[in-house]
Amino acid sequence: MSRQHIPVKDIIIGTKGWTSKVIVEAKGMPRSSQRSPIKYQRMILRDSAGTKVQATIFDSDIDKFSDVLTLYKTYYISNAVVKTILPQHRIVNNDYQWHINSKTVVEEVTKEYSSISVSPFNFVPFSEFSKYINSDVYLDVIGVVIDAYPTREIPTVNGPQRIQELVLVDQQLIPKILTMWDQFIENESAAIVKNKKSKPIIVAYRIRILSFNGGSMSTKGSSTFVINPDIPEATILKSWCVDNKAQLEQLTLKKSYVGSSSAAIKAPASHEIIEVKDIQFLEEKQTTFWLQSKISIPHLNQKYWYMACNKCYRRTNIDYKQTFDCVHCAEKQAIAMPRCLLEVQLSDKTGALIATLFGENAEKFICCSAETLMENSSEHLSSMVPVEQMRLTIRSLHYLLQGLDLRWNQHSFTLEALKGHY
Repeated sequence: MSRQHIPVKDIIIGTKGWTSKVIVEAKGMPRSSQRSPIKYQRMILRDSAGTKVQATIFDSDIDKFSDVLTLYKTYYISNAVVKTILPQHRIVNNDYQWHINSKTVVEEVTKEYSSISVSPFNFVPFSEFSKYINSDVYLDVIGVVIDAYPTREIPTVNGPQRIQELVLVDQQLIPKILTMWDQFIENESAAIVKNKKSKPIIVAYRIRILSFNGGSMSTKGSSTFVINPDIPEATILKSWCVDNKAQLEQLTLKKSYVGSSSAAIKAPASHEIIEVKDIQFLEEKQTTFWLQSKISIPHLNQKYWYMACNKCYRRTNIDYKQTFDCVHCAEKQAIAMPRCLLEVQLSDKTGALIATLFGENAEKFICCSAETLMENSSEHLSSMVPVEQMRLTIRSLHYLLQGLDLRWNQHSFTLEALKGHY
């Protein structure tokens, strides 16, 4: 039967004996805190007036509520701990948050007494991503997953971090990259990849749009995902997938969509290109920019490769093609494989700086695979590859470069993508 309840906006610190009727509008997977071993699970609740509140469950209480507080269902909630929330941790417009613990009473509202419907979704089409590139606006999107790349490690301002890139399309057949970071790989991404063959529909909340690849998606700590949600938009998209099965399979087969770090990149407008001298004035949080420059190999006495885990690309002392347990990514059947590593110089009329190319980018640039470099080198001598002539040739070319996830170290940084224009 229906119970007495009060609106979310009236629940503040000190409110006694309250009960509120809310729908679970978003629910993240459990994850660990960055600075402690404490686990938490975050969700967003909303009442019939549209007021939202952020709620969090911690540690052992997560298991207690694992079978309740289901997405898009309505509940009566009582006796949650009400606390203030700092602006930097706030993901909804509410000064307060709820901590749900073992003393919190949660009761599902039966359909005949449920009066809270799911909010209308405001999904942003992929074609409009350019409006939000590198902005502080977070988007809600819906798409079908057609491909997934292996996890890999990239350098960032905070040190090496693991990512996994998923390829999504919408009904306009526009492919976009979604980059999953850190714990999203083990949780949400793992669940998505497990169902990749069935081309799952995913809804992603609070996604940021970056300039990489002309507008790619990236997770933030507050992002949440729903796989194959029971909503009209997902039903329509699933039906569209069935009708366009041949096109999707052809798209996946040809991989003509934007790939990972080394795939085709949309050339920027002239005002988006900066000069070498201007890099020092970029904000530290700006991790992408375009630079038009010459590229050369300033030091020929390089090894050009290192032995790495084939999953996370971290350095290892294991012999070539030997399997091992990787201590970095916890892969039990990792294989030691050579990976290309190349130090180059970028220069224009305003100056020069040093950059590092890794993996595929480095191989394409030097026109030589990591395995070939390994076969023509020793542990003590640089690779015996005739790069002198190559260096002279490279100096005569101009490239548009997009630096991604910069590792600032005086005047050097890591370059994750490049596109040549002759």
